[in-house]
Amino acid sequence: LDKPFQSVILSITGGSSQESKSGLLATTISRQTCSSICDSPATIAESFKPISDESLAFLAELPALFMSELELDHQGNDIFRIRLGTVSNLSIIGSEIRYTFELFDNFGDVKVPNREAFREAFKMGSLELYRTHWAVKSADLAAALQTVLPQMMQNVNVYPTPEPPQSVEHDVTFVSTLQEYMSHVLNLNESDGEEIFYRGHSNFKYSLVPSLFRNNKAGAYTHLPKEEIMVREILSVQDAQFANDRSMLDRLVRMQHFGLPTRLLDITSNPLVALYFACSEVKKDDDGNELDGEVIVLRAQSTDVLNFDSDRVSCITNLSLMKEEEKNIMDLTMSKEAFNAEPVVMKLLHFIKREKPYFEPRIEPSDLAKILFVRARHTHERMISQSGSFLLFGKDAILPETGYGSLRISRIRISQKYTILAQLNKLNIKASSIYPGIEKAASDIAKKHEII
Repeated sequence: LDKPFQSVILSITGGSSQESKSGLLATTISRQTCSSICDSPATIAESFKPISDESLAFLAELPALFMSELELDHQGNDIFRIRLGTVSNLSIIGSEIRYTFELFDNFGDVKVPNREAFREAFKMGSLELYRTHWAVKSADLAAALQTVLPQMMQNVNVYPTPEPPQSVEHDVTFVSTLQEYMSHVLNLNESDGEEIFYRGHSNFKYSLVPSLFRNNKAGAYTHLPKEEIMVREILSVQDAQFANDRSMLDRLVRMQHFGLPTRLLDITSNPLVALYFACSEVKKDDDGNELDGEVIVLRAQSTDVLNFDSDRVSCITNLSLMKEEEKNIMDLTMSKEAFNAEPVVMKLLHFIKREKPYFEPRIEPSDLAKILFVRARHTHERMISQSGSFLLFGKDAILPETGYGSLRISRIRISQKYTILAQLNKLNIKASSIYPGIEKAASDIAKKHEII
């Protein structure tokens, strides 16, 4: 990294009764959040993979800024309630990171005359002023506070931060030929009650993130806030394309096929298909060096692999019809009974009942945040040729690079892409077989007969 981290910024929901109290308070955050650290996210997040005692200890040494969400005071001015403190006693419990925090300096209600200047001072994305979250920043916390609180910072000391933890390679095998790859795959031990899937991508630095959940350089989502708008628009302008689809999953699969960002991540049960995708594009770094591809091996319990007609699948896929503000106010910590009585959840139930009239108001709140393996219906040739399945991402779900629940992850780093593509071609694994249709067939024929 070219500069040390300076702070961890935590936002607490406005109006929280805990916010006005001092002393040591216990709380819980999602373990997945560590894979979604904002502000130069790719660089910062890499150094926390895999989540380890060292990376948790590093977080405990950072000064922390605690803020409410953006609010209005009685005069209509934008305000934040801001305190300084630290986090400590970080530990991994199941899918969560638990910690305590202590609050020190209380700046009270801080007026924000210029939202953009405030956001830039703390290197926040456009949505971070309004969403409860936590993030690690490369900003200089003392300098940022001096910018927004010059009168209050005279007697406040923000202590220096340590060097960040180093990124660690986790369960990676390196191959440069088809023979090496197949030898590794054929020696994978598949336990009873376990299934293996694969995902190939042309740059080993890519994350396991569906297109809808991807971020821009500032760490903000590129498409997620507009999910419902995009879905309704394509259903409106291409209604005939979706005429034979039975469920929202069918529609999302078709949208994915035509390039619309969705909450689906393509995976395959065919390791050769994954290898083709890992080699099919040449990616280069800033110095012009070719980047290796990667095949990710995903192991899941058979009981966790759901079919297209699963009720849990219907619950998550129909989130795509909900407005962003409606999804944001869903409180997944509520009891099942209270959650299903919420007006916004009753709207979600209405969408689910369109495809399942028998569905009862018994959504398990935690199910909406899960990541599910799904076997979709093979409604077009491409899914058949690619032996396709999907990972379906729930509300704000993020897949840690080291696994999730019973899901285990390992990686195969792929070099010598051109050589491997030539070897795959001899097995009829090529563009025209992966992407059935005259366009790819024509391209393959042209390459075969090209005179160089």
